[in-house]
Amino acid sequence: MLDQVRKTIARYQMLQDGDYVLVAVSGGVDSVVLLHVLTELKRELKLSLAVAHFDHGIRPNSAQDAEFVKKLARSLRVRFYTERGDVPAYAKAHKISLEVAARSLRYQFLEKTAQAHKFKKIALGHTLNDQAETLLMRLLRGSGLEGLAGIPPVRSAQGYQYIRPLIECTREQIESFARAHTLCWREDPTNYDMTILRNKIRHELIPALREYNPKLLEALGRTARLLGQAAQYLEREAEQALDALVAGQNVQELILDLKRFLALPEYLQALVLRRAVGRVHQLCELEAVHIEAVVEWASRRGEGELHLPAEVRVLRRHNQLIVTMRPVSAPQHFEYVLTVPGETIVPETGWRFTTKLGKGGRGARPARRAEDTEICLLDADKIQGNLVVRNRRPGDRICLREGTKKLQDFFVDKKIPREARDALPLICDENTVIWIVGQAVNESYRATPRTRRILEIIAERI
Repeated sequence: MLDQVRKTIARYQMLQDGDYVLVAVSGGVDSVVLLHVLTELKRELKLSLAVAHFDHGIRPNSAQDAEFVKKLARSLRVRFYTERGDVPAYAKAHKISLEVAARSLRYQFLEKTAQAHKFKKIALGHTLNDQAETLLMRLLRGSGLEGLAGIPPVRSAQGYQYIRPLIECTREQIESFARAHTLCWREDPTNYDMTILRNKIRHELIPALREYNPKLLEALGRTARLLGQAAQYLEREAEQALDALVAGQNVQELILDLKRFLALPEYLQALVLRRAVGRVHQLCELEAVHIEAVVEWASRRGEGELHLPAEVRVLRRHNQLIVTMRPVSAPQHFEYVLTVPGETIVPETGWRFTTKLGKGGRGARPARRAEDTEICLLDADKIQGNLVVRNRRPGDRICLREGTKKLQDFFVDKKIPREARDALPLICDENTVIWIVGQAVNESYRATPRTRRILEIIAERI
């Protein structure tokens, strides 16, 4: 097996002479064998090793696992670092699963330890079996190319390289190595919990598929490697495309140019969206069904929002696609008298209103509607008092073809998001709402062929 590990290290250029390597050891057979293999290669590759163990605190005997790894490190005369985390509390605070929380805290600990002690390589004990299980699990869930690429042998993050020297070794090889070297390890009882999908794949699906192809693990490993190469190329394209789309960003929010997003090829839209969500919430685990839903929804007209896992929301606002973790703040009450004829700007919502009076009659037509504008033709003689532009007030109503309706009911029927309702500009006279901009016109005020004087209102985003 040592020769196989040497080939893997060389194939992916995992290690160079003199590397400082932090070895993540849980106490299970895979990580124990990883530590012993690297110890045997230590002199050959001139490596400096240390052991890191994260105690997730989920199982009652997790402290015993930590003590076992500590003694193992001491027996091999390598430095030992450990930390205990409250995974359930972290999962609850971030609205994520225990599995995602445990993985996140573990990687945070590894990177923090590597930074503090000058390690540039972090070795993990994933095997060819793990690769096959991951590929099948994601295939069953309908993952895209990125998911089917499986577990990368080498991954760079935060200035470190995660390496997986055992990624081309089967679990049979690893257990054989452990027995031949009379190694001890800790067993995780949850590995036999058949309510967990990965365990069902490991103990039921893979043995069944190996009847069709005894070399199944190697075949799936090769598939993952080829898909990984394609995914790396597309990842670079997606990062460049995302950078070009960003119109604004902060810690909790990313604003994308919607038109340019929709102009991308569909496969690139999905990759860009996944990365955009990752920049806002690194722990948000998206499946293909989430991505497809957002891509399809983003192409529709109008405004709206979709909710994703981990309380991430995607908003469609005018010509922007907003990925956010916080509710969009609604503007305070605003009200401006419209200049007729003339121009009025509403800074709270970024609308400009241009009005002009003209003669009515059958030949009266609205100006050509430009992109990002809304146009309304009203009977000027029916307007009572000054025209104002404002946002909604309690009790507002509008007269539609089917009758008078409360604005609250109108917004619900049109599925207009709650936080968007206070930002919608309304054109009103002293009696009632005349125009919900971009949504509906009061039938009592709409210009007809009998109208003598027409008031044209052009609303445009600025």
